[in-house]
Amino acid sequence: MAADREFALPGAGARVRDFARRRGITGFWHWWTKELAALVPESTRAAVQRRRMRPVVAFDGDTATLWQPGVDDGQFSMRILGAISVAGDAETVASQGRVLLAKLATRGNGAASAPPRVTVALGSRGVLRKSIVVPAAVEENLRQSLGYDLDRHTPFKADELYFDTQVVTRDPVRNQIGVELVAALRGQVDSALRHVEAWGASVASVVPESPTTAALSRFNLLPPERSRGKAWWRRWQFWLPIAILATVALVAVVLPVWQKREYVIALNDLAGQAFQQAAAADALRSELDRQVGDYNFALERKYAYPGAVQILEDVTRLLPDDTWLTQLEIKTAGRGKDTQREVLFRGESANAGRLVTLLEDSRLFTQAAPRSPTTKIQPGPGEIFDLGAQLKPVSQPVPTPLVAPPAPAPGGTPGPATSAAQSATGTIPPSAPPAAVAPANPAAIPDAAKAPGAQKAVP
Repeated sequence: MAADREFALPGAGARVRDFARRRGITGFWHWWTKELAALVPESTRAAVQRRRMRPVVAFDGDTATLWQPGVDDGQFSMRILGAISVAGDAETVASQGRVLLAKLATRGNGAASAPPRVTVALGSRGVLRKSIVVPAAVEENLRQSLGYDLDRHTPFKADELYFDTQVVTRDPVRNQIGVELVAALRGQVDSALRHVEAWGASVASVVPESPTTAALSRFNLLPPERSRGKAWWRRWQFWLPIAILATVALVAVVLPVWQKREYVIALNDLAGQAFQQAAAADALRSELDRQVGDYNFALERKYAYPGAVQILEDVTRLLPDDTWLTQLEIKTAGRGKDTQREVLFRGESANAGRLVTLLEDSRLFTQAAPRSPTTKIQPGPGEIFDLGAQLKPVSQPVPTPLVAPPAPAPGGTPGPATSAAQSATGTIPPSAPPAAVAPANPAAIPDAAKAPGAQKAVP
């Protein structure tokens, strides 16, 4: 029952580690730290590695060997400080162990330090390893699930072992995971812990690795009730760098804003004034556009299509001598901006079929077509026709900008230079109201765009 309660109530740290492994945070963290390690100065990187490496007490049968991390040619390595036998009297073994660990508890200047924290290495001969495949659904409670089946995976019962697990492979297709199970007898682990604690050291972890690779092991066979130390997020070593970083970031953000406060206030005032001026200018521009549109509306409607005189002239020129009109009608079809000017022709002709071709070849008409069948005149060779065609729009004349005239000469009478400038630029004197001037010959309207100054229009 004690073992069941142990599996059912894992520590908060174990739950956090399991969650990180399931979400891939652990793998990302290892990759990220490996990539950033090349950017860290070598001295700083060496200090961090030295901080993480702990002395190792390796138990192999009746012999306990003390290994100490060191630096050889810039590379960290483990070297043996000594070995003792743990098969003798308990008092003798304890005294020999304290003498051996005293080398770790003494600094280079001879001052005594706190009791060292060491890693206990059991070695491969005292550990059982097994790779198993389980459904991915049990990953959330992997330790608890494997704890119930230890007697099936090992020749021992659950209350006789300390164990740890790691997910090594994933198969999304089959929805399975590969798990490496590591277990050791409780008697062996408890005996090693009693020896190390009797020597005056504290145990940080129990790993199933050799002393040279103990620092890289991801397993920890330390009993759960003893491994539940202070959570990493509750330590000051975790929060102090975050607090310093947050303070620096806050100062870096707030200080420039505080220094530029007066400048920002002045810019806000200038922006407000500019906004008011822009609004006034926009209102004036809108009013000007409205007045210009009203002024040019009649001109645009008038000169959008050819005039009636030009239509009569073009029709007279196009129609053959054996054709005469009884009715010529010009009307506007459609409403709003989509309006079309249509011309209806009714009359008599010796060959009414060729009139459509003549109208299509004209520069004024398009989409010419009969509106009703032709009627033969009896007696005689003539035919009565009824045709319709649309007028082609005429390109608008180029508006002539109105340039403000120069200031009059003293005395109120413009000088010769002023009159010459007005004649050259085509400006309208202030005394004359702006108006559109139509050409003298209405038939010349299509060519008005080629003659600058033929129309005075406000742009």
